[in-house]
Amino acid sequence: MSNEPRTITDLVLVTAIARHTPGDRSGLLQGDLVLSFGDYPPSKLIADSDLLLNLKSTDWMLVMRGTSLFRLNIGDGLEGCDFDVAPPAENVVMPAGTAWPIYWGATQTSGAMVLVPDDISVIWSIVPPLLFARFRSWHLLVGLALVWSVALVQGAETFAVAYLVSVALAIVGGPSLIREAAEKQGYVHHGTYAIPSHMDAAAIELQSEKMIRKRIRDAQLALIVHEPAPPMNRGGL
Repeated sequence: MSNEPRTITDLVLVTAIARHTPGDRSGLLQGDLVLSFGDYPPSKLIADSDLLLNLKSTDWMLVMRGTSLFRLNIGDGLEGCDFDVAPPAENVVMPAGTAWPIYWGATQTSGAMVLVPDDISVIWSIVPPLLFARFRSWHLLVGLALVWSVALVQGAETFAVAYLVSVALAIVGGPSLIREAAEKQGYVHHGTYAIPSHMDAAAIELQSEKMIRKRIRDAQLALIVHEPAPPMNRGGL
């Protein structure tokens, strides 16, 4: 089955999300377009908001962020999210197949985002420095550089053993290592994603960071606008 552009007429826009709510933790962002909520089309949700209570933690939303399509696990629910009817979206490419790789999503307060797949390609794992750099695992990258440097001083055979051990660790426990490193760097879990292709993950990260940083700037601007002016000094010099 080929991927064909389609016009989607039944979708809703995420207009607002309250911070630190289940909807916020789901991974949704203000500006996302939702094409389905579990088994429910968006039009039913808008017509009967009580349907949100029927959504299960195992349900998935089909979401379009920018031009990227992916699924988000509903998890703890969507409390804290506001939705509105969105105009039709044209030329939406619907990916074929249903076996989409699962990703652990996490963000920092700066707006940075990382998506770590449950299964990492062996191609990435045979070059651990590139693997750790791709997922911004700076702690692992520095530790690996130190181990390899010491092994290289000891000789070619010692370095070969260190290299093979690092590759084995990346293949067997790469996702867990990267998630732990991300948490140590201040990343907080923000949604479980199903993405059609590993090539789409980087595009989703970039688009998400753009949207998150805009939200941060808007919040900072709102604080400046509403901040009361300091009292005038009426006591003279």
